[in-house]
Amino acid sequence: MKPKVAIIVPCYNSMEFVDQCIESVAAQDYENFEIFVYDNESTDETFEYLVDLAKNGIPMNVFKIKNIYPNSYREAFDHAFHTIDAEYFTFIASDDYVSKDYISNCMEIILHNPEKIKCIQSHIAGVQNGVQVNKIQNSYKGLADFKKQCMERSPVCTPTVIYHRDVYDHLVMEAHKENDITPAGAADYDMFCCLADNGVLIYPVPRHLGYYYRWHGKQCTWRVHESKKEIDYDRVIQEYWKKKWQPQAE
Repeated sequence: MKPKVAIIVPCYNSMEFVDQCIESVAAQDYENFEIFVYDNESTDETFEYLVDLAKNGIPMNVFKIKNIYPNSYREAFDHAFHTIDAEYFTFIASDDYVSKDYISNCMEIILHNPEKIKCIQSHIAGVQNGVQVNKIQNSYKGLADFKKQCMERSPVCTPTVIYHRDVYDHLVMEAHKENDITPAGAADYDMFCCLADNGVLIYPVPRHLGYYYRWHGKQCTWRVHESKKEIDYDRVIQEYWKKKWQPQAE
């Protein structure tokens, strides 16, 4: 049997779009996956709705966890890696959706060389009002180029990343901890730098594998941008890792 993939869906006040997300995840044609849905103390009916879906035939595990870090899925991230028995993990936003062959496409690439490929990312198709409006993609040539690009921005389509469980100990937010700031903004950017610092490359797949990113006015992306008006998380991360990596470049 192929390796087990845990598909994690973090939710917070997700009633508007969660239906399509869950339906797309449940329809995956990969032969060995399990769905885990985390509700971060929603103030609407999201949790109750998810429980009803599970009771009425959608094969998924539903958890309610504390909302410790606003605009972050780190609570679900840590709980999943600590408690779920799976070899690979991926996190799909509750307002996005995926094609039925998305996990199969990802795992086909990983299983070409599972000893070497511990993480991948792929292109994102941006969707607005049911119409594809753009494509988000990243490209780099190895770890050195990845680190160089990290000094300007995060070169990762975060929702498309699939992680092998072995890399969890490297998914640390060093810049956040060093500067005593909570992982409420750009936490994924920081941990991607930490992966690279430990020699783990997120392999960039040069095509779209089936992830659809929904653009809408209430998405978490905009709340994160608002939080950056108080703390420039990107600058904090870039300054921390530039200082750490600079001796390697000289």
